[in-house]
Amino acid sequence: MTLQTSPAHADWNHPLPYELYRQLSDCETGSNTAHLTRSYVGAFGFAKGTWRMFSDTPPSRAHRLTYAQQARVLDRAFWFGYGKQYAVGPWGHGCFKHYWLASSKLRTAVCNNRKHQVRRWCR
Repeated sequence: MTLQTSPAHADWNHPLPYELYRQLSDCETGSNTAHLTRSYVGAFGFAKGTWRMFSDTPPSRAHRLTYAQQARVLDRAFWFGYGKQYAVGPWGHGCFKHYWLASSKLRTAVCNNRKHQVRRWCR
């Protein structure tokens, strides 16, 4: 099964379809790219320490990044940047776990992904 993106998001260059990122960010912050609290930042509600680990932008400036740029931080944290120091991958993200149970599209997108770094998180 191939997942399609809408023409409006045809240039979306991320491992998962745009709609799945939107579901995750809706769950965390209502897709509020300017989300900034004492502990969490960005549309995906990253803890400030996690944001520091995977972004080139300080947490206090996360709100200045576009949605696609914030999604790139999510890509680094979930799929491409985890090492021994922080090896939980997407399973450390509450909304990912929630949507994993509810969404066959998410499971299909992860388990059938062409990138090994994404596919390895299939459960």
